[in-house]
Amino acid sequence: MIVTISMEYGTGATAIAAAAAAALGYEVIDDQLPVVVAKRLQISERAVEAAEDSRRSIGERMMTGLELATPEVLSAPLPENFDETMLRAVQTAVREYAARGNIILLGRGAGVILGRRPDLVRVFLHAPRAWRIERIAAAIGDAKLATVEVDRIDAARRAYIKDWYGERWGDVERYDVLVDVSSFGLDGAAGLIVASVRARRDA
Repeated sequence: MIVTISMEYGTGATAIAAAAAAALGYEVIDDQLPVVVAKRLQISERAVEAAEDSRRSIGERMMTGLELATPEVLSAPLPENFDETMLRAVQTAVREYAARGNIILLGRGAGVILGRRPDLVRVFLHAPRAWRIERIAAAIGDAKLATVEVDRIDAARRAYIKDWYGERWGDVERYDVLVDVSSFGLDGAAGLIVASVRARRDA
């Protein structure tokens, strides 16, 4: 089975995914994916992460990629259609990881890339904006910065899905399970994911 998790910023998705993966005996795929893409495109991992921020223009994203791709890593000029090349590399990596099974894929439009299929549970983690801001503020000690980051990252994720896939991020029709983390807590959310995977597997 495969689980994809899309999330609003501040919902604790990393911890939730780790708890669910431990209960299921699955592997969480998060930081590994940029590493794979970076190696294939011969650029830095930071360039991969920067290119995913579709709140900036294509030119701005390409310039960031050029700035972050060090001479030791970048062995060839970036193609003119760098964004499309990056997108295809991400899609290929997601599909290759999915082929292994027993994984939880975090973000990067994995649920959209893989589509509806019987061995897939697509999860969307959400919570009220105020709850998420309070949670982030408690972690970083800065309520103003927490507010800015919650809004900025949510907007970037929404734009990424719209720009590249023409879909609405958080659309209830695009997910199998939607969890309000503020209602269930991190452990409860992980438990719901585990129960959903087992129910789908046994169906």
